[in-house]
Amino acid sequence: MIIDVNGVGVYADGSGDFLFIHGAGMSSDVFERQKNIGMVIDLPNHGRSGKLDVKSLGDYAEFLIELISELGLNPVIAGHSMGGAIAQEYILRGGKARGLVLISTGAKLPVNPKLIEGLRNNFEEMVEKLGEWIFAKDFEGIRLKQKIKSMLLQSRNVVLDDFMLCNSFNLEDKYISGEMDFEIPVLIVCGNADVMTPLAFSEFLRDHIRTSRLAVIHGSGHMPMVEKPSEFNKIVMEYLRNVG
Repeated sequence: MIIDVNGVGVYADGSGDFLFIHGAGMSSDVFERQKNIGMVIDLPNHGRSGKLDVKSLGDYAEFLIELISELGLNPVIAGHSMGGAIAQEYILRGGKARGLVLISTGAKLPVNPKLIEGLRNNFEEMVEKLGEWIFAKDFEGIRLKQKIKSMLLQSRNVVLDDFMLCNSFNLEDKYISGEMDFEIPVLIVCGNADVMTPLAFSEFLRDHIRTSRLAVIHGSGHMPMVEKPSEFNKIVMEYLRNVG
């Protein structure tokens, strides 16, 4: 379905008040195995959603506030990678939520300058490399790897923008100062083989969010909901039962 938010069409699939937000250059299709436990959306400028002028991940967070108001939800928000950064910005801006799931993300998301340069100057070759880096080295899901690569290749105009927005995102000082404080339960999920947002990023979040719990999925890279969907879903469902 398409949800109109101030003239911007947002693609959504699934139902309920558990909302999944995808990462850079991707779409709700990365949550194919999670559609039965919540609602997945394409962010503006991604997938089947309409266009929105954004200058920062905070702009996406502000739009998310409008979307959730339009839906009339008091949601649990699950954000993957860039989506996790947007979810943090959403909470910082007073967005309504009764729970938060931060997947393969961090309080900052620095991007290697060579990756940005490669996306700018040799997009297809860099996407081929990126499509390997985001998975654990021993992940054998060839079809799933190709699906993610195709998703990135189809999003040429937004992939570079997304990574540059991620590179500008940094809430570490707000966590250290205590400005980022949570009253809601927070689940942090990370693969131990994630080289894009290493486990240390999730450990920082755990150490600075007093209401958090960290679940490490062994043998997974940056895409635990794709690489280890059964284990990922089990962890998330257990969390949801406790959130109520």
